[in-house]
Amino acid sequence: MIGPVNKNDVSSIGPILNKYNLKPSSFEQLGKVTKIVTDKGIYALKSITHKINPSFPTFLQHLFQQGYTRAVPIYPTVEGKYLVYHNQKFYYLMPWLKSNTPEHRGDHYHAFFKEIARIHLTTARKQQINDEKDITDHYETIIKTWEERNQFLEEFVEKAEAKWYMSPFELQFCTYFYEINLASSFARTQLDKWHELMVERKSFRTALTLNNLSDTHFLYGEDGKGYLSNFERAGFANPTNDLVSLYYRILKTYPTLCTNCLEWFESYQSHFPLREEEFYLFLSHLTYPQTLYRCVRNYTEHIQKKSEREHVQILQRAYWQTKNIEFVSVKLLEAERKRKEQEEEEEESHTE
Repeated sequence: MIGPVNKNDVSSIGPILNKYNLKPSSFEQLGKVTKIVTDKGIYALKSITHKINPSFPTFLQHLFQQGYTRAVPIYPTVEGKYLVYHNQKFYYLMPWLKSNTPEHRGDHYHAFFKEIARIHLTTARKQQINDEKDITDHYETIIKTWEERNQFLEEFVEKAEAKWYMSPFELQFCTYFYEINLASSFARTQLDKWHELMVERKSFRTALTLNNLSDTHFLYGEDGKGYLSNFERAGFANPTNDLVSLYYRILKTYPTLCTNCLEWFESYQSHFPLREEEFYLFLSHLTYPQTLYRCVRNYTEHIQKKSEREHVQILQRAYWQTKNIEFVSVKLLEAERKRKEQEEEEEESHTE
């Protein structure tokens, strides 16, 4: 909806805007966000479900207190509250910022990765490892989960191959299965490297992660600078969580050799370099074929009411994503090996 508001239109957002002493002259509904024009300026009102942690605005306040200013602020109500509860939903108010334009995609992602790194740098915390067993338990939990999922996929293939006629989905998955096993093995190798290094480590890092990242969460002000929005799922965790979720979204597309993805990773590294064990943890979770497993689980348990054709299409896209991830992960691993070799050569030259 767009244009001047009338009494019927404003009934849905009027009670919310009253909390801010705002009177809309027009508004436009854009998904969960409502663009609102008032005599005091243009605002974005976003609705969120009650499932979101309602204390997330405190993360924004802490960021601003620590000197980080490239996040979209949330305006308080006249009563000083940052969330308004109305009709079984929470709402919060922000300034209206512009989204990215397609012709500036490369610069957009470079700036986006840079700001993610800066948030991680600003909020990084060093956590001591008091008991080595905690690391091993976490490692074994992940391995157990992966092994159970691998076994589930193997059994699915065995049952499919035992049939006289496979369904289109089963036939398609069986043709992918060898490559899926390779991806699982690659992920396991990276996780093993992480575990080996962590056993020797006395600490690990956490940082404020936004989680479920999307480039649509990176907006632009009138000054042309980029600002991060959507802190609804924010929390302290391993910084690689953001990188995994972001690459999952970027690489969920048609088959592509995303060389830009390598450059964007360097943009991140130049501001917040991952420790060696963090790099391997990132690769392990990025490359494990989680989406393909989910496709089969949804197909066998009829979790989603979709036709055979729709299931095949979803499987195809998940396979493309897995292959896109494969290209990026292999290139990143090659770059990491070259970096380590250069460091070793430099160390040897210093000792001679």
